[in-house]
Amino acid sequence: MSGTEVGSTSTGGAAVVAALAAHGIETIFGIPGTHNLAVYEGLAGQSDVTHILARHEQGAGFMADGYARASGGVGVCLSTTGPAALNVLTPLGTAFADSVPVLSIASEIPSRGLGLGKGFLHECVDQLGCYSPVTKFSARVTEVEAIVPTLCSAIAAITSGRPRPAAIDIPCDILDAEGIVGDTVPEDVDGSGSDDQAIHRVAEVLDSAQRPLIWAGGGVVRSGGFAALARLAERLDAPVFSTVLGKGALPADHPLSAGEGLLHPSASDMRADCDVLLAVGTGFGQLETVSWRLPMPPVLIQVDVDPAMIGLNYPVQDSIVGDAGTVLEALCEAVSERKPARADDVATMRSELRRQSIERCGHVVDLIDAVRSGTPREAIFVNDLTVAGYWGRYLLDVYEPRSYLYPWNFCTLGYALSASIGAATARRDCPVVVLTGDGGMLFNVQELATAVQHAVPLTVIVFNDDAYGVLKPQQEDRYGRTFATDLRNPDLVRLAESFGADGIRVNSAEQLGKELSTAVENDRVTVIDVPVSVPWPIWKGQEAVVATRKDTA
Repeated sequence: MSGTEVGSTSTGGAAVVAALAAHGIETIFGIPGTHNLAVYEGLAGQSDVTHILARHEQGAGFMADGYARASGGVGVCLSTTGPAALNVLTPLGTAFADSVPVLSIASEIPSRGLGLGKGFLHECVDQLGCYSPVTKFSARVTEVEAIVPTLCSAIAAITSGRPRPAAIDIPCDILDAEGIVGDTVPEDVDGSGSDDQAIHRVAEVLDSAQRPLIWAGGGVVRSGGFAALARLAERLDAPVFSTVLGKGALPADHPLSAGEGLLHPSASDMRADCDVLLAVGTGFGQLETVSWRLPMPPVLIQVDVDPAMIGLNYPVQDSIVGDAGTVLEALCEAVSERKPARADDVATMRSELRRQSIERCGHVVDLIDAVRSGTPREAIFVNDLTVAGYWGRYLLDVYEPRSYLYPWNFCTLGYALSASIGAATARRDCPVVVLTGDGGMLFNVQELATAVQHAVPLTVIVFNDDAYGVLKPQQEDRYGRTFATDLRNPDLVRLAESFGADGIRVNSAEQLGKELSTAVENDRVTVIDVPVSVPWPIWKGQEAVVATRKDTA
């Protein structure tokens, strides 16, 4: 390995790079600044870590998030002091809400000036304190010798238990200074054992259930418990619904895969018949439960790695605290195998969901079908907040884990383009497709330059309704009119071309499918502008999702 040797004298900046490389970090995202140039000098002098130069620190943070979600590893972003560091707070908040292991490393003003308010360049009154609401671990390093152990502790923290972000601040004089760098020894991460007694109890309940269901959340994806989920579902003959963050944990074409439609009226019969619901790796958030009005079956069993989540939003009859993958494996060994009989129920429910969607808005269904038909099975979809994306939650089939990225719990507009660069960097073996609206696209459109400069192949589909289309129907419902939600957009085709990307405009679902299938096969950055008029998905208002089928007939 090139770079800093153990026990040698090193600058703080070089020590940061060496410690990241020793942890197997291969790619980082960031922007240099006056205060963190020592880190960039460390990067320039080695070959183990690739740096992707972003155009905005928010973009770098989202890239690290996308990298972590798509790879299952840690995403790292670099920034300089003050405004740059604070630009990363939104990505950290997004990663915190969705339990993504992102590490932010920022410089600070000189250590001699900390807390004095003297007006140093980029000075923030309490930069370290700003991270508190959006990180699991945060620390300031005050000497070169402490850089390696602090980085080891940060990475251990965000890769054990419930993964969440960490932030490290390093004063610029510490980055520039020299010191003796110790051995980088990654800290041991606690094993993910399971409670044998709880496993036995829950297995007995599942064996006695007549019509069990499984609700798979993001914890299943993060834990890598995909094969165990499929095996348990088959042994129990239990249909599997997913949350948004759990989408892809079970392939959409698996006979027991009920998709993300648990809230949909088409699933009302299956919900009503369910006597035991096994919820794995989901916290029952507001959007997944329609503000906690979604009725639960007589017996609810919750599995979560975070004990604080057990029973937080719904009372549970039993629970298991543990890593989702480990618990699912243990349950597979503990439950009895049943004869398959419920695949027809799943097929009927999915067919009804599609029928109602076509009835509601057939042309949007055609667009989602075109997206799926124009991409290979392993394609990774990175979503922004767009009405078409909301439809895709129900209608876009996903076949692989870690292939459906969505800033779900923070609902962060402007996420997708930047995050897709991280995802494409992590998974060069898969085409990456962005699903965004015109409003979200322009939040971080400058990162097209990053993708082009680093030759990161992407296909960006912009569902363009010249508006903040998510907000307009809400205004109409609440006030009977709209205000400040119409947009005057640039020509997105010419804008893409000005960055050195390909720009295409399509006017039909058929044309979208053809252009998309061509774009994902090349090594270019392509922006496809899709003029649309997309209604609010499925039904007006949210009451319908908790209604019975007869109520919505």
